[in-house]
Amino acid sequence: MTRETTSSIVDRRRFLQGALVAGGAAVAVPSILADEVAAAAAATSDTILVTVTLAGGNDGLNTIGPFTNSAYRQLRGSMAVSPNNAHVADNGLYFHPQLRRLATRYRRGEVAVVQGVGEPLADRSHFLNLARWQSAMPDSSVSRTGWLGRWLDQTPLGTFGALAVGGRGVPFHMVGTNAKVTDLPTYGNALYGSDTSDARDRVMYRAIRRMGVGAEQPWVARVGEVNALAIDAAQAVAPAMTDDVSRDGLNGEMILAARLINLNLGTRVMNVGHNGYDTHDNQISGNAEQGVHAELLGELDQALDSFFSTLTPANAQRVVVLVYSEFGRRVEPNGSAGTDHGTASKVFLIGRPVQGGIYGDAPPLGQLDNRGDLRITMDLRRVYATVLENWLETPSSAVLGASYSSLNILRQPPPPAPPESSDLRDRAARIRARREDNRLDYLRQHSPTF
Repeated sequence: MTRETTSSIVDRRRFLQGALVAGGAAVAVPSILADEVAAAAAATSDTILVTVTLAGGNDGLNTIGPFTNSAYRQLRGSMAVSPNNAHVADNGLYFHPQLRRLATRYRRGEVAVVQGVGEPLADRSHFLNLARWQSAMPDSSVSRTGWLGRWLDQTPLGTFGALAVGGRGVPFHMVGTNAKVTDLPTYGNALYGSDTSDARDRVMYRAIRRMGVGAEQPWVARVGEVNALAIDAAQAVAPAMTDDVSRDGLNGEMILAARLINLNLGTRVMNVGHNGYDTHDNQISGNAEQGVHAELLGELDQALDSFFSTLTPANAQRVVVLVYSEFGRRVEPNGSAGTDHGTASKVFLIGRPVQGGIYGDAPPLGQLDNRGDLRITMDLRRVYATVLENWLETPSSAVLGASYSSLNILRQPPPPAPPESSDLRDRAARIRARREDNRLDYLRQHSPTF
């Protein structure tokens, strides 16, 4: 990266990218970030949920499907996946050939596949259906808050408690009334204050931290506190951003997500997105093992494997990944080597705490709805209730607005365990020391009696 000749000038764009956001607005700043970091060191047994949003409407029928079923092969025609290179699951289902690593994890008992999942008030609009999936309210209205956002509203967490990875903004399902979510880009240079390799930058960061110290006006002191916190936050996550993973797409974002979890900063929920699943055309190229959908599934397969390979063994015991999309695809092809918007799809829960297997009833291919779509056999809120009740340990009715029976997918959360190292406590001590140095520097310069 070429350094600007005037590196002592604050790059406003980079600084703003390093700001913390909650529902699209600036967050109320905690009093001392160091206390948060120190508290996180004592909370390394907390469970963590990572949501992966497959934007556009994933074709669940070709992701894992009944590839030897005669009705499937007749309805899908050239869009049907051959079982020859597919990976056997259970109940007559096969994983797509591109999901080799996920199939291996399934055989280890770490992947739960939930069939026929959807929104009973299904609308084939991307925007409305995604809003309903992410809001998860039981009636036809779309709430102003998302289901994880409402959980965050009632779960006090620190600056890093909820993270959106990728710099796309806070996804709707993490938006609450007072929920605080930190949106992180995939490259450290986008976080102003994270790069301390240049001496001139270090001088500037120290000066910014002193802003507002001893100020008579409360708002000036508050601005100074915000600036100091932004730099402290950037430097807290900097160890996870030692290289630029932004060019590696979803794989890089999932690696970064795992690194952030390994920092033990108190993260409880996190989201990563993967775009491109609206496959109206070029879903296949010659056959279903090639084309846009196959490429996307290959990227997903690699990224999930990289994520779990990056996690420390202790953290792998407390992380569950939820993979979902706003709807499935139409059963029959559309004539453009693609499929149109459908209804029911598959949801995956992945991780060591998962009791692997196939859950729910498969939508019968001989009983499609009046538009030729798969019938929904599983309300999406049952999946969310399972996560809320059995993983985040929260009464689901308080979040979902009604009671839904959970699925026996998740094992009990792991017992409390001591932190793996004192790194977090050391980092917290350094933050406190810097703030005390700033205070003393100010007093030396401005107090004649000091």
